[in-house]
Amino acid sequence: MVDSTKLPKAKNSFEDIRKKNQIYIDHTDLIYEFAYLDGANFLSRPRRFGKSLLVSTLESLFSHGTEFFKELKLEKLWNERENGRTYKVIHIDFSSLSFEDKNELNNQIVYVLADTAKRDGVIFPDDYKERSAGLNLKTLVDAAPSEYVLLIDEYDYPLTHSLGNKVLFESYLQYLQGFFGAIKAVTGDMRFIFITGVGRFAKTSVFSQLNNLRDLGLEAKFEADMHQYFDAYVENAASILNLSKEECYAQIKSHYDGYRFHVGNENTLYNPWSVLNFLSSPENGFKNFWYETGGAYPTLIANYIENIQQVPLESIQKTEIGSDELSNFYDYFTVTPLSILYQSGYLSLRVEENELGGQSLFLVPPNLEVKSALTKLYYVVVRKDAVETKTIQNISSALISNLKKSDYEKLIKTFSAALNTFGYDDHEAFKSEHYCRDIIYFTLTLSGINAQREVISAKGRADLVVELSDKRYVFEIKLAKNKAAENKLLEEAVEQIKDKRYGALLPLKELTRIAVVISSDDKAVIKWMHVDAT
Repeated sequence: MVDSTKLPKAKNSFEDIRKKNQIYIDHTDLIYEFAYLDGANFLSRPRRFGKSLLVSTLESLFSHGTEFFKELKLEKLWNERENGRTYKVIHIDFSSLSFEDKNELNNQIVYVLADTAKRDGVIFPDDYKERSAGLNLKTLVDAAPSEYVLLIDEYDYPLTHSLGNKVLFESYLQYLQGFFGAIKAVTGDMRFIFITGVGRFAKTSVFSQLNNLRDLGLEAKFEADMHQYFDAYVENAASILNLSKEECYAQIKSHYDGYRFHVGNENTLYNPWSVLNFLSSPENGFKNFWYETGGAYPTLIANYIENIQQVPLESIQKTEIGSDELSNFYDYFTVTPLSILYQSGYLSLRVEENELGGQSLFLVPPNLEVKSALTKLYYVVVRKDAVETKTIQNISSALISNLKKSDYEKLIKTFSAALNTFGYDDHEAFKSEHYCRDIIYFTLTLSGINAQREVISAKGRADLVVELSDKRYVFEIKLAKNKAAENKLLEEAVEQIKDKRYGALLPLKELTRIAVVISSDDKAVIKWMHVDAT
């Protein structure tokens, strides 16, 4: 029996995790390495990727030394170099401040600085409330040169929450430029500066003053961490869901892994928020935790998806980009839709070998959780004729249930419902087999089901393959543009399945193969046949 209270969730601080003896993945050797970097240092990550925990870890380290780092990798390294020395920490979390304009934002930062000054015995002038935060920061740092550490969390919170108001947005932009200019002026007298945010905007006017801003990578090998720290929890989840432990690991990986934030990193990252939520309540299945808890900026992303000129849902599945494009980000009003999707975690980097033997760079959704979120955004928010969430839920629950029960009759009826629901307003939908297949594919993806198109098998490519924990479904899809062609197309689909040995993949699972004929007139599955897997 596992103890779920040992899993850190919500906004646990580093010291809170250590006091409660919760699981803490020890990569403190990385923290030791960059804690001695000069100048301002920056880390960009989407929401729910542990930025605030990292900031609280740094705050504890500089404020209390290794008091809370007992038996961690950093303890010996830090003690040998610092010999018990501690520092004064200024911690500004923009997401925790309450403000409606730049003046209130300045006031809130001034209050944080005033509380820090009071703690450290630094006397501010009587008019400190009327002064800029930058000027008060200088007063604080001048009182103890080389003693202060500045930690700024979610610096771009004012920007991401004012996108609907360009005037307000630009006023925040101007304010932040001035504030970071003030930080530059005291950088030489600071022990360490660390900034986090969603956007990597080192070339924007926000960071124009910090021209030597260092963007940290901090990629960790979390695959090994899963087995080292969470093996018992995965085994527990597997037991509850009636899966083998190996299959449970595979499902966790397909749902929550796949993030790569820097071109040079070979390893992909799991979404820690989603993994911890799943392991805490595995009885609820592999839910879309990241999107449901607001870590994904659905409104913001929907606005940008709308600006993509091609068919949005298809164009963001896999897009080739140049290596220089990721560094050419400006501000939220001129940034491209793809770069915003990348920065917010909807798209991840993938490097593939090209036909010439070199490497090409692509942006792709990292995992099933994100694919499902993107598809839902498109149908519910972006598409002109939006689909009601209730309708999506009904179709999704039916797909999941019918696939698990192997209820072919009801499964085919659900396919027809999906074709009618998601293809009825699209004049191109029933002119192409691939388009019809993609409607079904996106509906499966929307439901969090592991579906793949054009899957290479022994002798060919299967139209659509669905992977469950213990079952594999293969669908060969044909489009009949008139009644006379229906029977012949069904026969062709059946023979193609048999001849090409679709579904002969490893690992071996219970295999179901179904030939499907869709009528362009009826906009539904008109004929189908279960093909014996032998």
